[in-house]
Amino acid sequence: MEDKPFKEVTVMTRQIGKMKVITSIKQAAEFIVNEWPGTDTERLDIAKHALLECYDGKLSPGVARMAFIEAAKEADIYVEAVGRPPSTGKLEKWRKGKMRRRA
Repeated sequence: MEDKPFKEVTVMTRQIGKMKVITSIKQAAEFIVNEWPGTDTERLDIAKHALLECYDGKLSPGVARMAFIEAAKEADIYVEAVGRPPSTGKLEKWRKGKMRRRA
């Protein structure tokens, strides 16, 4: 079976303050087996099933990723990713030329 990458997901590990970045179906499955806190829930079962279906080529990695995220949210281990980097405080010029008057 080949590993299938997806957009990174950051989760907290069992070690206090330590986070892990998951970037593939294989890493997600290993995290569930080795690091998952608590007991099985319905969302975790759905995530496990989605990961297996993705390995078999029946689901896309994006769908399996979303199932993993939903299970991680339910387990309170998902870390929300920041959408944009912080501002540098500098304004970027998006239009270099001078404005022309229309006649």
